[in-house]
Amino acid sequence: MACTPNRREFIQFSSTATALLATGGLPAIAGPFTPQDMADHYVPTDKKLKPQWVESLYAKGKREWYAGQDLKTIGMPIGGITTSQIYLTGDGRLAHWDIFNMTTMAPQAYELGRHPDFPIKQGFAIQMRSSGQVVEERTLDVKGFSKVRFCGEYPIGCVEYPDASLPVSIALTAFSPFIPLNAADSALPVTVMEYTVKNTSSAPVDVSMAGWLENAVGIKSGEIFDGKRINRSVKHDGLTMVLETAEAVKETSKPREPIVLADFEGKNYGDWKAEGEAFGKGPARGTLPNQSPVSGFQGQGLVNTFLGGDDPHGKLTSPKFKIQRKFINFLIGGGHNPRRTCINLLVGGKVVRTATGGNDEKMQWASWNVRKFEGREAQIEIVDRQSGGWGHINIDQIEMADTSRIGVTGPLHKQPDFGSMALGLLDGEKTAFSSTALPDAEKPLAGLFENAPEVAERLFEQPLLGAAGKSVTIAPGKEAKFTFVVAWHFPNRPEHGNFYTNRFQDAGAVVEYVAENFPRLQGQTELWHKTWYDSTLPYWVLDRLFMPVSYLATGTCQWWANGRFWAWEGVACCAGTCGHVWNYEHAMARLFPELERSVREMQDFAPGIGFNEQTGSIGFRGEGWTLWAGDSQPGYVLKAYREHLMSPDNQFLKQLWPRIRKAMEFLIREDADDDGLLEGRQHNTYDIDFFGPNPMVASLYHAALRAAEEMARAVGDVPFAEKCRKIYETGREKTVKELFNGEYFIQKVDLKEHPRFQYANGCLADQIFGEGWAAQVGLGRLYPKETVLSTLKSIWKYNWTPDVGAQNTAHPPQRWFANPGEAGLFTCTWPKGKHLGPESVLYRDEVWTGIEYQVAGNMIWEGMLEEGLALCRAVHERYHPAKHNPWNEIECGDHYSRAMASYGVFLALCGYEYNGPQQHLGFAPRITPENFKSAFTTAESWGTFAQKIVNGVQTEKILVRWGKLPLKSLSFELPEGQILHQATVSAAGQSLAVTVNQDGRRVNLAFMQPVTLKENEELTVKLQ
Repeated sequence: MACTPNRREFIQFSSTATALLATGGLPAIAGPFTPQDMADHYVPTDKKLKPQWVESLYAKGKREWYAGQDLKTIGMPIGGITTSQIYLTGDGRLAHWDIFNMTTMAPQAYELGRHPDFPIKQGFAIQMRSSGQVVEERTLDVKGFSKVRFCGEYPIGCVEYPDASLPVSIALTAFSPFIPLNAADSALPVTVMEYTVKNTSSAPVDVSMAGWLENAVGIKSGEIFDGKRINRSVKHDGLTMVLETAEAVKETSKPREPIVLADFEGKNYGDWKAEGEAFGKGPARGTLPNQSPVSGFQGQGLVNTFLGGDDPHGKLTSPKFKIQRKFINFLIGGGHNPRRTCINLLVGGKVVRTATGGNDEKMQWASWNVRKFEGREAQIEIVDRQSGGWGHINIDQIEMADTSRIGVTGPLHKQPDFGSMALGLLDGEKTAFSSTALPDAEKPLAGLFENAPEVAERLFEQPLLGAAGKSVTIAPGKEAKFTFVVAWHFPNRPEHGNFYTNRFQDAGAVVEYVAENFPRLQGQTELWHKTWYDSTLPYWVLDRLFMPVSYLATGTCQWWANGRFWAWEGVACCAGTCGHVWNYEHAMARLFPELERSVREMQDFAPGIGFNEQTGSIGFRGEGWTLWAGDSQPGYVLKAYREHLMSPDNQFLKQLWPRIRKAMEFLIREDADDDGLLEGRQHNTYDIDFFGPNPMVASLYHAALRAAEEMARAVGDVPFAEKCRKIYETGREKTVKELFNGEYFIQKVDLKEHPRFQYANGCLADQIFGEGWAAQVGLGRLYPKETVLSTLKSIWKYNWTPDVGAQNTAHPPQRWFANPGEAGLFTCTWPKGKHLGPESVLYRDEVWTGIEYQVAGNMIWEGMLEEGLALCRAVHERYHPAKHNPWNEIECGDHYSRAMASYGVFLALCGYEYNGPQQHLGFAPRITPENFKSAFTTAESWGTFAQKIVNGVQTEKILVRWGKLPLKSLSFELPEGQILHQATVSAAGQSLAVTVNQDGRRVNLAFMQPVTLKENEELTVKLQ
């Protein structure tokens, strides 16, 4: 589901949007185009791709390093999966720090040049000495090293700090343990920062390195509660750590009466000074003309800068006053535009507190903790510097008080942001040092390289920074490692808790676990990274297709204490592991299948959560949601089949089969006449209802029928398998006969009866979504090959353009996810007639990366390699760091889960097929089959597959790098027209007996006796 936001939340681009062309020196990929190149819908049918750009799709390339201005947007998720969100920035700092169970949705997410924020103080620094004197001291960031450069290959980020004037080279490797099939150790709330310092001079160098971390426990509740933060130094067994906690302090005095600074009930602003046009001559009296209803203010008057709309600007400044209470409370609403529509507190002429609205006209209480400023002179300013959607702010009832107006339930230790943090240093006990309280929080280098007391305490209003480090002498040509561990532990996720708290009592226990298991955790993470990049695929493909996997380590995804995986669509956007958005995702299912199975078992097919036992329908957002959807209902059946395939045996299927069958029967009842087409109301991911037969829902329905058939046969339910097969065959024939227009599939709908939100004869990018799903789970082609190819070629011809500018000028999108000058795939176009306009299928003129990956994978399965790669490359270039964070593909919110469809493109490139219960594995590479190498995963193992074809001999190698791989059969694909004469199989120097048959290009091998490959064992197949 795309999750319809308020229309004024959409990023609006004026006619000057054409100036927002590709930045950062990226070349045009196609053209030039003339009006004669365009059809009525302004998408050129001849793409005129530049030969050098096409060549770049296939070129192996090399590791991508970023430097200079490109570093500013970079924020690679670097914490454990499902443990909240921390970024590694382009210069090696840690940013964002959304670890406190208080995730919020970012407004205007697709803003050009948007960069990470730094809500807490943290960093690392290096010191060099000669003869006991400090000769160099620098922070490890762009301030300390102007030529710093970054390479992100998730789950590992690398940062280098070059400076020829120094006697050492410095490099950072950052990661959180990421081990496919080991979800628990991949979900540690921890980030490892390992620095390697090499002496490049001819003399020994004395080096100290240290890091600092602000105690941010109670980062929000500390503004309301009376309490203190506590840092403790811990040293044992080669580990030096500062453990950061907090506790409440009992309030000893009674609250004083509030002091009202402004209630805005007068005819004018009194002694407040108004500048500009936005504030008018006096307070507003509620909602202004053309404004959505404003509510929540007190009395009759308020500040409301929607005067004349969202365009006027201005500032309203209070007279100076003395801060005489612990809090300043106020009501706030309007736009969320930091520094542009905001209210600020100024002390000494500097902004020390700020707040914005939440893109909502309902005003809410906000509070500033100002205890540290009591007795000082201050001013308040209300600012409107924003035009366009939500370019205004609403303020009322500003008061000083000893209590916060923000409602809080429960004591401090029950708050979401209560817990612990830790900064640890491994392998440095003898030469290590630590500080529980740096003397100057604003200048952390002061005292950073010194020991300090073992315990320190500060009241909430006073910052408290802990530090740890070590000193070493590095001989010429030698190197030293400084391994830091940053950990967090916040157990109070509202209602559900966090899974990691089942294993650890606090952040210190997390650090100790990492220290005890570090060689394994680091080694297996690096092994997966090596396995992924030990591939013949181009570097850019390996980067782009795995970048969205990092979304598992963002605020999008949660792993609850009861073992259930749960997710937003994007960070804090639209709840409930939405069925039709997560229809596109294939990454978690293949990398962490136990988490995917938990969604099926604990949400989708769980009675009273997602599953309706009476009907078999599945609410596509879990509990509290009864609406089923035409695309998500068959998607649940397909996902159940996929999770069955990624299981080591039939237990998952046996447990869920009665409900899976009932879910399929629900769809068959909706079909009503068993003709294989759904004709009634079909809610879908575009937040609308389709009516009448349409290929998107039909193809998913047909794929689900085939999946249900296979599952029914696996459990011995032959009558139901045959019923599903019969309906599928009828539906396949009828779909081609009634919906295929000779080029692509259309929707059969009466627009007079259903005039809104349909697409009729349009070319929908998702029209054969089910065909791609069928390929992903080895069901074979749903429709005739020529029909499928024609449809995919039409989507390429009519929906993908090297420059979205022309189409979006004629038909502006509701939200911009591609700018003029950039390539993209439109959700829907009307190449055979008039564009159906703003009342047609929602989001028609937008570009979604999740759909692009879905279509690209489908194309690659069908041999349209160049087109599929072009779609993905366009995404890669749109998300170049010169424009956006490459690790954050936007739709409705940050790190949008639909983008994890990218892993499906990888599976298509490999021609991967797997059935765990049947112990079958197969490959049919779609790219460079004569010399192909890639990673693979199964239910219990992962490793490397390689294929080479030399002089008529095709050699396949399967190397297990982790786990075990039971096998009963294998399948591969021969070059076109080749006849197999001989097949030999061996492992560990032993020949293995197999039976062989060829079906067209496909070769099937069945082992006479089952084989189990263990770690570092390789199986070789030679086909002649």
